[in-house]
Amino acid sequence: MQDQLLQTLRELAPGGEPVALTRLAKRLDERVSVLLRELTALSDASLGGVPGPGLVQLACDDGGRWTVRLAVVRPPSPG
Repeated sequence: MQDQLLQTLRELAPGGEPVALTRLAKRLDERVSVLLRELTALSDASLGGVPGPGLVQLACDDGGRWTVRLAVVRPPSPG
């Protein structure tokens, strides 16, 4: 499911712009609540004290509308 989510985000927003969770849910024929759980695991949120990979950024506006965007993941600098 997570690979499918990331691939669909790349298709819907190749420039990394935010995508409404309702749009993503319709595209994947999934509930928004299911997507929120999956996307939270892909974000930088800490679950059980363990930070996630930070692959996506979730946001909720003042109207309660959720969006998600692919995070800019930079490779570690050579040390």
